[in-house]
Amino acid sequence: MNGMKKNEILILAVLVLVACGVILFMKLGSGNKDKTTVEIRYYSAKGDYTVVKEFDPSADAVYHVDGNYGGLEVEVKDGRWHVINAICPNHDCEGMGWASPGEIMPITCLPNSIVVIEKTE
Repeated sequence: MNGMKKNEILILAVLVLVACGVILFMKLGSGNKDKTTVEIRYYSAKGDYTVVKEFDPSADAVYHVDGNYGGLEVEVKDGRWHVINAICPNHDCEGMGWASPGEIMPITCLPNSIVVIEKTE
């Protein structure tokens, strides 16, 4: 086998550098995804919202928020969250169960105009 030409060596070196750059970029990007933030939003009759509470799901806690009908609590445990103690007619938001990072469906309490949703940048 003859030795590699200078152009072949240069192309190989560039490909190795690009591959290393892609791997580094992916590792740095995945570090940002590990940091999840969840918002509890109150929606007005106009459809705009106010963030009434923001939390880190990795810290176990219970948060109380007031809504139109009476309010509710969001329990956070083991990186997941769900609604408990909702003051509303049907308690549908409690029946939605636990949410986890990366899920699409927010937890919604329509009578209280409260939505619990993962924050997206």
